[in-house]
Amino acid sequence: MSFVGRISAGVAALVLSAGAAHAQIEVRELGAVDPLEVSAGGALPDTVWSSGEVEALRAVLTSLPDSHGAGWSNGPAARLALRALLSGGEPPARAEAAYDLAALRAGRALAAGRAQPVQRLLVRTPAINESDALSRLLAETSFALGEISEACRAADALLEGRDTPYWLRARATCLAFDGNLPAAELTAELARARAPNPEFDTLFDAYVMESGLPDGAAPLSGLQLAIAARIAPETRIAAADAAPGWLKRAATRTGPRISLPETLPEALEAAVNLEGADRAAALGALIGQDVDREIAAEALAIRLQDAAESGEFLDVASAYGAEVARLPVTGDTLAHGVIFVFAALAADDIVAADAWREALMDGPPRPDRTPVADSLSDPAAPGAGPTDMTAPPAYAEPAIEEPDWTPPPAGRMVAIDFARAVAEGRIETDAFAALMGARIEGATPARLCQAAGLAALGAEDDGAIRAAMTGLARDAGAPAPVLGPLLLAASAGALGETQLLAAHVLEQAPDSPEACAAAA
Repeated sequence: MSFVGRISAGVAALVLSAGAAHAQIEVRELGAVDPLEVSAGGALPDTVWSSGEVEALRAVLTSLPDSHGAGWSNGPAARLALRALLSGGEPPARAEAAYDLAALRAGRALAAGRAQPVQRLLVRTPAINESDALSRLLAETSFALGEISEACRAADALLEGRDTPYWLRARATCLAFDGNLPAAELTAELARARAPNPEFDTLFDAYVMESGLPDGAAPLSGLQLAIAARIAPETRIAAADAAPGWLKRAATRTGPRISLPETLPEALEAAVNLEGADRAAALGALIGQDVDREIAAEALAIRLQDAAESGEFLDVASAYGAEVARLPVTGDTLAHGVIFVFAALAADDIVAADAWREALMDGPPRPDRTPVADSLSDPAAPGAGPTDMTAPPAYAEPAIEEPDWTPPPAGRMVAIDFARAVAEGRIETDAFAALMGARIEGATPARLCQAAGLAALGAEDDGAIRAAMTGLARDAGAPAPVLGPLLLAASAGALGETQLLAAHVLEQAPDSPEACAAAA
């Protein structure tokens, strides 16, 4: 799949079931706020949880990747899950004040993304000190992000379970950071007596004894990362191979600020010559600066291309997409206009995406030809006096014939319009059906996956997707898929087709609960 194809596929999958994001912050005068009602930038309405059943929700959450492992392997799927997990709404019936359910939700959100939004979610959660699990997630994300005061507040405020080894170590660390070493060492010793933790002890002792970062130190938790970063603030800490995926991403934020040349063009050249986390950090600094927004645009384009090549486009685009609205539209920046549109859509900025799409079609703005005041002809001009002389109007710049603008190829514009229509939820129109038809010509499995999901959500396909799915399997020499076409046929109301597919499903797997449920 092409570079643009990979990005458009990711953006389309990102917004497949979401639409434009809306903050769900609600202020109430009466009554306590349930932990599931708190949001942190999710995209689903406030019926996100109340529309389901508590035990079914618990089972689904339990089945998702948790915050202790590597996380999700499919970026678009992770983003879709995250947009739900960060949404807030009334809990299901019989789940009021279910802190265990809220902790499941927060942990799964952490596995699906970065620590920052989850930490914001937890900071906003009321009465979090009543839950050991929620408090620990808050402490871990805060320690990992260097928000030490927030982590220590969580450790101090917890009501139950304060004397477990983790919280003893957390308080020992907070005491040590505050300079109260005798109390810190005593508290750490209590934790060690209850449950040894060699990785923590090695780092903690190195901090207390000021002996420097131990060789091979590789944190396994947010708490350990905070200690390592405090020991060696000028070192970029690498988390252990066995560390959770979110912690590895948080560790890239450690280390010294990147030193770049003072002139921005030289700084951009230096950033491009860096590698890994240093390159990402340097480009990020250039993206955020306000001195030269054309340099910011170039840095953003490079950062997004790096992310696309490493399979992290949605993550990076969601983080930096808001910058697109602040970039100048010029002939040079429009060279990256397609990727900027996708980044704006990933950040739910439809206005910026529309502006850049229009510029891609029309070209960069023409120079201003507004006449400037001339003291010979304009009596209002400073220093002008009575005169019968006239002069032609002067212009800010001499007239220069502008080169013709060539919009991007039609295929790229189809990809843009497809992703934008999905982002706005306009999937049931004839125009979208035409876009989807163009997308599935010579379809890859990834595009068919997007199209099938959209058809299940109400997009019209006239049977083209079901035919393409079956044909793709036949061309690959694999058995024709049945369950997907069955679900699409049922949603389209194709009764005979649905009946035949249901019979086929049961024939292939007569004892499968999934097959029986699908056939029903």
